[in-house]
Amino acid sequence: MFDLAFLLAPAYTIFFLGMLLRKTSVFDDYAADVLFRLVHQLTLPALLLSVLPYVAISRTMYLLPLISIILILATIAAATLAAKASGMNNKSWAVLVSGSSIMNLGFVMPFIQSFYGDDGLARLFLFGIPNGLSACAIAYTFAGKEGGACKKELNKKLMVSPPLLTLIAALLMNAFGLHPAPIAVAVLHSIGGLTIPLILLGLGASFRISKVNPFHLAAAITLRMLLGLALGVWLANLFHLEGLDRAIAVLSASAPAGFDIMRLASKEKLDLEYAATFATSCMIASMLLVPLLLTIL
Repeated sequence: MFDLAFLLAPAYTIFFLGMLLRKTSVFDDYAADVLFRLVHQLTLPALLLSVLPYVAISRTMYLLPLISIILILATIAAATLAAKASGMNNKSWAVLVSGSSIMNLGFVMPFIQSFYGDDGLARLFLFGIPNGLSACAIAYTFAGKEGGACKKELNKKLMVSPPLLTLIAALLMNAFGLHPAPIAVAVLHSIGGLTIPLILLGLGASFRISKVNPFHLAAAITLRMLLGLALGVWLANLFHLEGLDRAIAVLSASAPAGFDIMRLASKEKLDLEYAATFATSCMIASMLLVPLLLTIL
């Protein structure tokens, strides 16, 4: 138990520091967005290049993206049925379905790195491919029913996405045994090492709770966290995953809702208060769930 607390303490400290900086007005919405953009444009690509070319990728690891795809599709179907059954209006319905399909893998990244190192991160990156492509595309499609800005930008964003392009390059380097020069590796490690602190600061600064329909909020948490966990365990068993592959599949499947739904809701004029509370509440639940899963898996 002491080892668990020792490993988790830095992540929680940086997260609560982000909350404190937001509370004291050092950070605002724009500052949090800048932190996430810095991760997206610079530090995450550097982390990908510093990890993926050096990790041995087994056949079973390629089952992780497949599990992610199945999970996304099943969650969207369940969220659509739940939204219709509860009589949600269209703006809230779009948030529920979109948010349920976007997993905040950045939140579980610090824990995976602390417990499983680069091997765990490599598996997380592979699991995240459909989450960054299929889930994002589906989420923007659903949200686009209430607007059009996101639909017009989606293809362009995907084509020039630094993490996506870097991920492809890193996987090709791994396949052909290519490695960056030693001095480049040192630079990449230094820049990539900023990814997790910046993500945690940004998540803390984005922490926001508003008064929303409690039944709608309960449905959101259940679909993203509990259904995700159940599907993750079932799919891991279905594909006979063991050890680290199983741990990453289950942890990733039960990740909280991504904060992208807040940006999406703001741009498409959806239910922003519901989106913010959805993402934040899932993150609170994940703070309790992740340490429990780490002790079990």
